[in-house]
Parts: sequence; C-alpha cells; structure tokens
Amino acid sequence: MSRAFSRRTAFTLVELLVVIAIIGVLVGLLLPAVQQAREAARRMQCMSNLRQVGIACHAYHASHEIFPPGRLVYAGTDSSGGATSVVTGFLAMILPNVDGVNLSDRYDQTYGFDDPINQPAVNTPVSIFMCPSAGGSRITPIYAGWNLGWTTDVSSLPAETAAAADYYGVRGLHGVDDTGVHVWDSTVGILGEQGTRLGEIIDGTSKTMLLFEMAGKPEHWKLSKRQPEPTNAQFYQHGPWAGNNGVGVYNWSRDGSTSGCDECTSYINIDNTYSPYSFHTGVVNIMMTDGSVKNLSDSIDHVLFANIAKKADGNIVENF
Repeated sequence: MSRAFSRRTAFTLVELLVVIAIIGVLVGLLLPAVQQAREAARRMQCMSNLRQVGIACHAYHASHEIFPPGRLVYAGTDSSGGATSVVTGFLAMILPNVDGVNLSDRYDQTYGFDDPINQPAVNTPVSIFMCPSAGGSRITPIYAGWNLGWTTDVSSLPAETAAAADYYGVRGLHGVDDTGVHVWDSTVGILGEQGTRLGEIIDGTSKTMLLFEMAGKPEHWKLSKRQPEPTNAQFYQHGPWAGNNGVGVYNWSRDGSTSGCDECTSYINIDNTYSPYSFHTGVVNIMMTDGSVKNLSDSIDHVLFANIAKKADGNIVENF
C-alpha cells in the first residue's frame, strides 16, 4: 500500500513576516550609509564649486590687478531714466570667468540687479554659485537697501526676484575684542568695499580666507532648523548671486538668540542671515586666498576665526 506525500510550495505567514522583518532591518542599516555617501558627494561638489569661484576671482585679479569688491554701489539711473543707486556684486563681475559669458552679456550692469530690465538674467540659476546640499526654493526676493530706505517692512519688498547664491566674501567682521567688548572692523576681508590687491594680504594667501558658505536662502535657517518666513525685510539683502555678495559677518550667541553682542563668540552654523552657514554636519566650507578649500568646524574658537578672516593683522594661523 503506497503512502502519498504532499510537497509544500509556499511560505507560511510566519516565514513571510520574518523575511519582511529582516529586509526592514537591512534597509535600516543601509539607508544611513547611503545618505552619508550622498552627502559626502554633495560636500565634495560644494568644495569644487567654491574652488572654481575662487579661481574666477583670481582670474579677475589677473585682469584688473585687484580682487573684485564684494559689492559695488554707486549713483546712477534706472532703465526708466530715474535716479537710483546701482547695486551689483562680485559674483556678477566674475561671470565671464566661470563660463558665464552669455549670461553676463544678458545682465546689463549699467543698471542694478534690482532693475526690472535685468529680471530675465538675474532669475537664471547658476549652479556653480550654489551648494548642492542646500534644498528648497532657490528664487529669492530682492532687497537693495539703498533704494528702499533700509526698511524692515517685508510688505515694501519689490515684486522682482532673483536666483540665489551660497558663496560670499567677507566685507568686515563683528567680533569680541581682547577686553570682551563687541566691535565692528570694516577692514577685515578680501572682498571689501574696494577690493584687495594680493600684495596687501600680509598674513599670506594660504592663511587668509577669501570665500565662505552662507547657504539656504531665501529660507531662514538657525541651528539646523528651518525658521518661519522672515518678518524683517533686511534678511534678503544677501541672497541673489547678482546682488550684494560682500557680507559684514556677525558673531552669535551659541543658542542663536542674539547677534553682535559682548557674549557672542560663535560664527558657524548658527544662523544664515549674515554668517557662515552650511548643510554639512558640523562644518562649513571656506576657500583660502591661495585656492585651497578647507572645512571649518562649527566649534572653532572665535578669535581663530577672526584671525583667518583678517588679511594683515599679523596673527597668522598655522593649523586649523
């Protein structure tokens, strides 16, 4: 008498749940590694962008025997013939040196970046001016304080907009002096109101910062958290690649509640209004004047940061 045997051809429910659980665990283990790898690639691209912007600044110096000013402001006329302050920045000046000749030709620097005639040009994104780790909308409101009476009222912002940038130059520094008092020093930085010649960088090009990240605009970020939409119109005075790219850098309290104070001894990754800020965990990318790109820790000592930003104070930083 023969006995019939049945062959199982499917998983039981318990086995299926075990397999799903194992897959979930593996995904949970692998996903952070994948995200870290992607961010590492974005940070490297950011450093490459920063380097190319810096090389373009050197090409400008080769042609003009001076680095471009962080911003350029002068009395002129707008496209309708009315009196105005013409405002532009160094990123617009170096466009021909970053393969942006066509865009430079479209951007009529006879008029300011806030002039309606320049809207098609200034709303054109320039990828080399943006950090790939900064997401969100990259079209920002325009604020040219010289033509808006330095209002803080966001309802007074014009209808014009512009594509954002994430790389800026130092045009002065707020800090705390040896006596513990807040001070403003307008001589700090390479890309100041008048620009700088290489011979004026007494502390050495490898020891002096040329460019830094201040990423994320038009969104307001503080301590890795996105903030509500700004209620102070002056937040937007830095943001467009075609606008004011020279920043009077502010110092902050560590909790981000106060800036420009006697107790404010932090600079990096606190707030992206007027200070170095990135979406790279724990660091911000900077470019030194010799063309090298470095990462600065967000815990860097405020005196050390100030010495890196200064070009001729004699306090040369060897290692950071």
